[in-house]
Amino acid sequence: MKRILLIILILLFSMSVNAKVIDRIVAIVNDDVITLSELNEMTRYLTHQNNVSLEVKRKVLDDLINSRLALQQAEKMGIKVEDKEIEATIKGMLQQNGMTLEDLKKDLSQNGISFPEYKKWLKEQIVKSKLLALEVQGKVTVTDEEIKQYYQSYKDKYKGFTKYHLRHILLMAPQGDEGSQLEELKNKILELLKQGIPFSEVAKKYSQAPTAPEGGDLGWIKEKDLAPEIKSALKDLKPGQFSAWINTEAGYQIIQLVEKKHTPDKSLSAVKDEIYQVLYKKKMEQRYKNWLQQLRKQAYIQILL
Repeated sequence: MKRILLIILILLFSMSVNAKVIDRIVAIVNDDVITLSELNEMTRYLTHQNNVSLEVKRKVLDDLINSRLALQQAEKMGIKVEDKEIEATIKGMLQQNGMTLEDLKKDLSQNGISFPEYKKWLKEQIVKSKLLALEVQGKVTVTDEEIKQYYQSYKDKYKGFTKYHLRHILLMAPQGDEGSQLEELKNKILELLKQGIPFSEVAKKYSQAPTAPEGGDLGWIKEKDLAPEIKSALKDLKPGQFSAWINTEAGYQIIQLVEKKHTPDKSLSAVKDEIYQVLYKKKMEQRYKNWLQQLRKQAYIQILL
């Protein structure tokens, strides 16, 4: 009976004769409604755009329906939020972002949202987080055996690796009769380096790579990401030493090893907490999805967009 009365009111609201329509219903969720203005406001807040595709609006509307269902469920369970909780959340957020209350209000205003509307939205988020803690998070468990199985399945992920901090000098492959000139330049560069001229200075002057202004600095590169010919050239180098000329796909290169680091394998005990978080998040997302599907199955939902 209550729902019939609601639908009658909606029809009266949506089909007012001789009245300019400034808003309308876009979804009915049990005994509640979502209006076009609510949808537009949330869409603008999430996308920072006034004009978006119908597909985007439908996605936002779907999220609003889920949110409304969660709030209705929270009300049934008697979950409440005190004003002091909202104030504490705002205070924490301001401190975390280095903002003042006036900064927040200005930012909200620029996005077409009033401070009271923001507090209402924040209250809803706190209510939903409390609900999810009871209905979803609190019912997710991850066992030691599951953590061990994950570690065994993704062992390569936790293997140790070697990485190199490298510099290079690059000369492009010759074209036409430039071969002899290139050989002269290669010999000149190699001689300068053997004389003790800093590698970075020689690279700045002679390298034809985009890294030349930075003294040929390539940064840190993992061993697995190196070309085979460069990996081979690094095998016998010590920090500070440089290779002979190497013929690579990019051209002729001299590589200098600046520094080398090896990260050992990560043991199960070292990554146990990390794996726990991965599995917990995955299980929680699945449980949340199932929980929402169950709510939607039990609900009366009509989309009018």
